[in-house]
Amino acid sequence: MSDRLTDEEHPDGFPVLTVLALMAGIFAVGSEELVVSPLLVNMAESFDASVALMALSVSVYGIGTAVGALLFAPLGDRVSRRVSLVTGMVMFILGTVLCAFAAGPGVFFAGRALAGLATGAFVPSAYAFVGDQIPYRHRARAMGILVSSWSISLVLGVPMGSFIGEWAGWRWTFGVLSVLGALVVFVLLLVRGGKPAGAGGGTPPAEVTEKTPDSSEQARRGWARSTVQAFRAPKVSVYVLATFLNMFAFYGMYTFLGSALQYRFGSGSSMTGFMILLYGLGFATSFVTGRWADELGKERVLLALLAGLVPALVAIPLVTGWTVPLVVCLFLWGGMQSLVVTLLSTLLSECSPRHRGTILAFYSLATNLGVALGAALLGPLFTSYGFSAVGWVCAGVTLVAAGLSGWVYRRGDGRPASGDGVPGGTRGAKVPAHED
Repeated sequence: MSDRLTDEEHPDGFPVLTVLALMAGIFAVGSEELVVSPLLVNMAESFDASVALMALSVSVYGIGTAVGALLFAPLGDRVSRRVSLVTGMVMFILGTVLCAFAAGPGVFFAGRALAGLATGAFVPSAYAFVGDQIPYRHRARAMGILVSSWSISLVLGVPMGSFIGEWAGWRWTFGVLSVLGALVVFVLLLVRGGKPAGAGGGTPPAEVTEKTPDSSEQARRGWARSTVQAFRAPKVSVYVLATFLNMFAFYGMYTFLGSALQYRFGSGSSMTGFMILLYGLGFATSFVTGRWADELGKERVLLALLAGLVPALVAIPLVTGWTVPLVVCLFLWGGMQSLVVTLLSTLLSECSPRHRGTILAFYSLATNLGVALGAALLGPLFTSYGFSAVGWVCAGVTLVAAGLSGWVYRRGDGRPASGDGVPGGTRGAKVPAHED
């Protein structure tokens, strides 16, 4: 199966349909991953279960995504990105349909696990596809569109899912997402042909010189050895750990944010969706702030943001009773978290172009282990001690992530993450186009 999905192209050579399909896929899985928070109370009532029990569906999803990233994302490095993308989206459809028709928590959890496997297969493959198949002159534009999909899922997907859940029932939210997944599969199967990166794509004068191994060399080296080499690339292990801690704190807070807001505004109120929309609007500010991070230095900005998240996580539960401070805190939290996610994924993608797909699979693994453990471990804390206790724990975890970020920054004197030991990462070097 060829990875060359760019049959249709805009007159300037930009693969419009392909990028839109990848964007829609990330929007779908992102919405499903995040929409559970405002629906937790409704699902708990539907299944006659506790909020803490239904919050475990977030953990199940996170574990599924971690396993999916390890099993399917490296498949793109060795066989085909397209196989990983289509396989992931088909599993997403099946899992989402299973959630929509679940008669009890067990079946619902099974659907969430399958959808999690799908996310682990799709998202790292989509990022890696842009890195090694989109022509260089369009690569930053395409990656920006894909990253923006998470913002759109927060700004549109989660509030829309919340509103659908309130007015038509939470099952309809999953039904709509499954239809979107089917459209993504259709487009991925429709577009064919085109040029891989570097083939008339404006290969840069200074891209990476390290040799990208062909599929036969990768097969000889073996999956295990390649994985170890990827993890041992400079700064990878530290950034992966920082990603895990940041996501543990983020999802620990976000999972129970919807429930805390419903307890404040009442079940059935549209204010819960509106408040999450404000968080999503803050998350979308990375369109602007990303440029500032490039100018000031990614590692320096990452350190400042993680330090700033610590007091924000403490403050949010304390201001849930006051609308205006809550609006400000949610917007600022979204803005800071968005840029943290962007910077961590970008820094990791620069660590080793040779192992980019595998490193991004580690990123996905760390993210979703954070999802799983944040929801599972903080659920009993939320039930017994309330949202404020969750905020304090998440702030402490984020403080550790800030410490790790500061250690990397001081150790590297603010220089960009390096690529396979080459100072300056991808600068002054060249990587031939990767084809599967």
